[in-house]
Amino acid sequence: MWSCLAFCCWTLAVVSGWTNFQPLAPSRNFSFRLFPEASPGAPGRLAVPPESGEEEAVGSKVERLGRAFRSRVRRLRELSDRLELVFLVDESSSVGQANFLNELKFVRKLLSDFPVVSTATRVAIVTFSSKNNVVARVDYISTSRAQQHKCALLSREIPAITYRGGGTYTKGAFQQAAQILRHSRENSTKVIFLITDGYSNGGDPRPIAASLRDFGVEIFTFGIWQGNIRELNDMASTPKEEHCYLLHSFEEFEALARRALHEACPSGTYKPEASPGGISTCIPCPDENHTSPPGSTSPEDCVCREGYRTFGQTCQVVHCPALKPPENGFFIQNTCKNHFNAACGVRCLPGFDLVGSSIHLCQPNGLWSGTESFCR
Repeated sequence: MWSCLAFCCWTLAVVSGWTNFQPLAPSRNFSFRLFPEASPGAPGRLAVPPESGEEEAVGSKVERLGRAFRSRVRRLRELSDRLELVFLVDESSSVGQANFLNELKFVRKLLSDFPVVSTATRVAIVTFSSKNNVVARVDYISTSRAQQHKCALLSREIPAITYRGGGTYTKGAFQQAAQILRHSRENSTKVIFLITDGYSNGGDPRPIAASLRDFGVEIFTFGIWQGNIRELNDMASTPKEEHCYLLHSFEEFEALARRALHEACPSGTYKPEASPGGISTCIPCPDENHTSPPGSTSPEDCVCREGYRTFGQTCQVVHCPALKPPENGFFIQNTCKNHFNAACGVRCLPGFDLVGSSIHLCQPNGLWSGTESFCR
């Protein structure tokens, strides 16, 4: 149980710089590789990056990290009746507008399955760049007003957040989070998600992060591109391998979001982005012969399977030109269908030899396999 008085005093100390932590010089000598994570059971230590020949495929790494993050998100959902979520979103110049929108897309995906109302899950979104550009764009925790609910948050407030650019003042972002969490409810679960792509500047944010953790705040860090790996690892809660996610690009960040947020809809189905519910709410593609990548979010992701062609909202099977048996020859079982995957076997009458292919298969491109058949 948190003591409100202690927390308020602590926050004032954090914001004013009164903490007793000694700043640690960020290490810039650590070579960046795909997904360097903390060693299990060794808080604050980083695993030695694998040699290039030993690195896992990007897809399998994202899948593994997605499973770990999905497990943590599930646990948070179980606590969603009294949950405070603060997102610290990097909008520095190195992120760029397109990737900034991807960061916000991640936030929306994460929040879509939480009951965002004043009596359950409360949300704050802080964007940060330079020292004079740390702003709480959304704050349902320290301020109370009408229409603070998920519908307004996902459809109006997050889409209204604009990109500005600048530096990477991560310390200021954590200070802003500390101010917001002064207003957290007693016995609530408090969580910070930091999403950044670069080295922080303007002061070491790790002492503030450590102080937040000491007061029970759970911290997740997501580092993208050239983030300060050791700093991100140190700021995250333990176990580090479940709270620090280091990705090589925003494309991998998007892939992690697809795997971890919501239960991914299986192939042949989709679920609109930010819609609630699990796999049971996935919508089938318009045609039974459609397929779609796992985790699809739109009917536009549905495409016809191999051997089928798009016809409006439906799929029609591919047909090859009708075949006739060669002179002095016949089809096995006296039949030759010409739809995709149909096979036609050719034989010759007694006294004639077959030249060319003895079997023809209707291919996805609408052409028959093999060479023309003759009986001579």
